[in-house]
Amino acid sequence: MIRKLLATALIAAMLPFGAQNANAASEWDNAVTVYGAALEQDSNLQNETANLLGVEDTDIVDYVYSEDVNQYINQNYDNSVLKSSIRIIQTSEGDGLNIDINEDMGQILLISEETYQNALLTSGITDADVTIAAAEEVTGESALAGVYKAYQAQGEDIDPEKTRNAQDELKTISDISEENSNVEGFSQVQLNKVITEVKVEIVNNFNGDVTEDQVRDIVDEKLAENGLDGILSQDQIDRIIVIIMNIKDSGLFTGEEADRLVNSSKDLLDRITSSDSFQDAKDKASELGRDIVNSEEASSFMDSLRSFWDRIVEFFKGLF
Repeated sequence: MIRKLLATALIAAMLPFGAQNANAASEWDNAVTVYGAALEQDSNLQNETANLLGVEDTDIVDYVYSEDVNQYINQNYDNSVLKSSIRIIQTSEGDGLNIDINEDMGQILLISEETYQNALLTSGITDADVTIAAAEEVTGESALAGVYKAYQAQGEDIDPEKTRNAQDELKTISDISEENSNVEGFSQVQLNKVITEVKVEIVNNFNGDVTEDQVRDIVDEKLAENGLDGILSQDQIDRIIVIIMNIKDSGLFTGEEADRLVNSSKDLLDRITSSDSFQDAKDKASELGRDIVNSEEASSFMDSLRSFWDRIVEFFKGLF
């Protein structure tokens, strides 16, 4: 770890500044509401969903159809089952990504708020207020397509490579969570914390340039810090590695996008660690003789270590 930090610090000291190529997010004047296609011919269901979403008269309104789902997330659903709907407004840079699932009438069965947030961060959406709802129980897997359709309605493009990575991440998290639903000591909130911390670690300590072996080491480290070492199977770990490498190849871990990703990821980690489900996971881990390290504790240690090596780098720079 020390050698990695020193190498990263030395490289960073020699790199030129200003190699940024991503555009900052622009704030929207109007929110966009995107209903699932099944609501287009069902006014009662649409009105109920509109109340759940908090739709306003000034909203731009659209629908997400089966072809949109196939285009954005490479999934095939009939229009009749597309009932989960979203309302989104993009906010100014630095505001962060806020997700709210309204389940007053229908539950989102498979996807948690943290999982949606992780996936949207992967797609490059870092500053927005998003509400997800359905008037009936739904799996919630197609909600991401509604978010991307909203950007299309605003005349903005979302990188299709990033949307595919986001969907793969969402599906992998939900699949692994389902596979471990009866495994003592596992929770989806722990897994989301792991994946979020892996992303932040890659940006902060490797400048986004990592090998598969390095990613594997980081994942193993974060699994241990979150009480999941020995719980996930090797196949499940390998699937996480594939996701992270695909995100890395999309360029999300470098430039201005990486800065926005880290800032919004810190908000997500705060949200996770302050949640009741995370506290329950910590209590359960303690019962099993495992510890879950709070992000701020690990970050404080790493910041101290980086500060130490920064001083060493400055010393050697002074010599030359």
